[in-house]
Amino acid sequence: MELPIKRIEEFLHNRIPVSRTIDCRVVEADGKSLKLSLPKISPNLKDEDFSDLSGLTLCQLTAWAYLQVTLQRLNYKPFTSLTSCSFKKNREIDSNSSTIFASCTVPCDKEWQQFLRMLSRKARAKVSLEVNLSDELGETATLTCEYDTRDLDPS
Repeated sequence: MELPIKRIEEFLHNRIPVSRTIDCRVVEADGKSLKLSLPKISPNLKDEDFSDLSGLTLCQLTAWAYLQVTLQRLNYKPFTSLTSCSFKKNREIDSNSSTIFASCTVPCDKEWQQFLRMLSRKARAKVSLEVNLSDELGETATLTCEYDTRDLDPS
């Protein structure tokens, strides 16, 4: 199922204004994954200001946006809180890379279905999402985010 890239980008820019400021873009979107990009050099971000924090921000934006958009498409009105996260860095981002990417995919089917069942039954559930950070040379780091999710409009 293709998700409308421009609508997701507008949603992200309207809900999280810093995503517009740092020129965050949606690269790919479907029912199973979301991929965002961030230029390493932009009018609002100098090359020397770029750090692991920029990569972490992009990863968190990707996980949050993926969860929000996916649940809204399933007719939930989600409220999510980040309860924990862990960052595993494999290597530095290549200094010659002009863009970094963050990709979030749906957890394994069993875990995802269990999360959706719990959310529909109790209007509250926890889910863990993994986001891979990469540059033109490949994967550089992984961020695992655990969200406590509530349905604000349980029917």
